[in-house]
Amino acid sequence: MSFDGDYQTEENKWFDDTIESIWKISNELGSRWYFYPFHFVCTDKTIVDAPEQLEFLKGKRIKTAQRLFKTVSEKPENEGCEAEEYIFKLEDHYYECLTLIN
Repeated sequence: MSFDGDYQTEENKWFDDTIESIWKISNELGSRWYFYPFHFVCTDKTIVDAPEQLEFLKGKRIKTAQRLFKTVSEKPENEGCEAEEYIFKLEDHYYECLTLIN
């Protein structure tokens, strides 16, 4: 997934059925990391596994993650964030929204 929520999927033909094998391929994607720095293991609609800092998105729909990424990317103060800083912004916004709902 990119900073703005755009995402690309890899064809299933490259993977066996384990989450570990999918992460192995993810770690070997080369330059695609630059355009899509946030990787997830997903079914057609749901995030099954996420990097440690984005674990709060496990079990969420891809569309939910897309909206979160897009919302955070549109805030002027987040323009030009590096990936690590952006993750903290995503997490803060996510938990802020949960607080407002509850």
